[in-house]
Amino acid sequence: MSLQTLDRTQWSFAEALAHVQTVTVARRAVEAAKLPPKPAPAYQTWNPPQDPAVAWKAEAETELLVALRDGDLLAQGRFTEERTHGWGHGGSSSGFGLHSGYHTSIRPEQWREGKYSFGRLTARDWEFIDIRVARFLVKAIWPDFIPEPMRSMQGAADAIYTTPYLDLMQAAIAHFGISPRNQGKKECLMDWFLEQQIEGEPVSNKLADAMATLIRLPSAQRGGAKRVLGPDLRQTG
Repeated sequence: MSLQTLDRTQWSFAEALAHVQTVTVARRAVEAAKLPPKPAPAYQTWNPPQDPAVAWKAEAETELLVALRDGDLLAQGRFTEERTHGWGHGGSSSGFGLHSGYHTSIRPEQWREGKYSFGRLTARDWEFIDIRVARFLVKAIWPDFIPEPMRSMQGAADAIYTTPYLDLMQAAIAHFGISPRNQGKKECLMDWFLEQQIEGEPVSNKLADAMATLIRLPSAQRGGAKRVLGPDLRQTG
C-alpha cells in the first residue's frame, strides 16, 4: 500500500474500543461454542449469572489500553497542563481545562503514567482529551473477525462489509452502554453524534437524528402517556 492510498481515517477512542469489543466478543463466542457443555450452575435470584459478553468487553478494553501502553498502537489527543478548576473530585471532572485545539502524539510512557477515564487520559500534572487513533492501525491489530464457515465461503482475504456510519453507531452503543433495558435519551445521543466526524466531515443534524433513532428500540421511540378515550360528546342524550 502506498502512502497516497493509505486510509488515514481517525477513530475516537470510543469507536476504536467498540471495534475491539466487537471482534473480541465474536471470537470468544466462537471459542465458547466449541467447548463441551457444562452443567448450568445454581444461582440465587439475587445473584443471577453474568452475561459472558460483559467480561469479554472488559477484556477488550484491557487489550486496547495495553497496546497503547506498550507502543503497539499510537494515539493523539489535545493536551493541557492548566488546572483551571482546582483538583477534580472523581467522576467526569478532572480539574483540568484550556486544552490545546490541536492534536499531538501521546507517548507510551504517558499512557503508563496517566489513567484513562471518561474520555480523558489524566496524570497529576497534565491531561489529554479528544483522543483519536488511526483506524488502519486498530484493524491491523484487531482485524474484522470472520467465523470459519463464513471464511470458507468468502475467502480468507474478504472482510465483513461495514461503513463509517455503522462504526459510529456501534461506538455510540458502547459509549452510552445502550441495551434493551438502557436506551438512553435521544437528545443526549444526538448531541454526541453532532460532536463526531465521518471521514473528516461533521455529522449533520438530520444524520445525527437518524442514527440516534436507529440505535434505540422501536418501543423506546414511543414516549408519553397513553391516550385515554373519554365519552363521545357528539352523542345527544
